[in-house]
Amino acid sequence: MLQNQFTCAMSGIKSKLDEDDDMDFPDGWIEVKITRRFVNPKWDAIQYVKQGLIAQHLQNIPEEHREEQFLAITIQVEAQFAMIEGQTDQYIEEEVTKYIANPDSNVALMAEYNKLRKMLGLKPEQAAPPEQPAQIEQAPQQSVQTEQPQKQTVTEEAPKA
Repeated sequence: MLQNQFTCAMSGIKSKLDEDDDMDFPDGWIEVKITRRFVNPKWDAIQYVKQGLIAQHLQNIPEEHREEQFLAITIQVEAQFAMIEGQTDQYIEEEVTKYIANPDSNVALMAEYNKLRKMLGLKPEQAAPPEQPAQIEQAPQQSVQTEQPQKQTVTEEAPKA
């Protein structure tokens, strides 16, 4: 059975998760994903080359006809680079995933976690109350009152002689 080890980015606490578990990370832990997007330098270079080719082609055309030819030249250059543009992502995304240990039982960790939430414009969290075993609800007992038998006194008369 293999185990994945998770380390809290704030406290250094380590937790292990069995691969058989059907979870991405330990119960109660917090997953923080940060994604940053950049323009792909290759995409940017392609755009630069296209603009240079359009400008170069336009310089070979007399100035009075440049405006008429601009669209045709642009379409021609776009067609030349269509395949490479189609294979090149316009953006590169950098993604980082970090984990924070369950802060419910650690006051200092909860305080740091709430500082992070505040920096992100989120409301602070309160520590979850410790789990208590489920209690079975019992129906209220109703007292049933029965009439108590009344005492009957039977006196026998002695037979008359």
